[in-house]
Amino acid sequence: MQKIMQQDQLESGQKNPEQQPDLQKLERLNQASRRQVLRFIAAQLFATLVLSIILLIFDRVVAYSSLAGGLIATLANAWFALKVFRVKSTVAAETLLSTFYVGEIYKFVFTGAMFIVAFVLVKPISVVALLVTYFLIHMTPALVNAFSNEAFDDARNKES
Repeated sequence: MQKIMQQDQLESGQKNPEQQPDLQKLERLNQASRRQVLRFIAAQLFATLVLSIILLIFDRVVAYSSLAGGLIATLANAWFALKVFRVKSTVAAETLLSTFYVGEIYKFVFTGAMFIVAFVLVKPISVVALLVTYFLIHMTPALVNAFSNEAFDDARNKES
């Protein structure tokens, strides 16, 4: 009988008091994920700018080609994050998963379009600098995570 009442409450949109702490925990995790993604995107943008400025010392074409490659990676990731975090964390798992898949497909299309624009509009261009920077910028979140104090704190908290 209790399961029927809980099912009726869920269907009518009422929240079960027993599930309230779970929803709060889910929302806290979602907010932490948003902060982490923003930190990753900021790090990607910062790394792109720093690398481009350093390369500007050596060659102007390499510098702006590097800037283009880094911006392609950063903008595509930022757009994906915007699409994914637009959906509330309390939606059904199927909805969230389909949002991820569709977002990833659009990210590939967006990335391809930006590469085409870069190769067509930017003349002259250093293809090597553009591609190397694109791939290096994709490694930035792993480096940020490896050197982040939060990563170590989370690991310590799980052990306790």
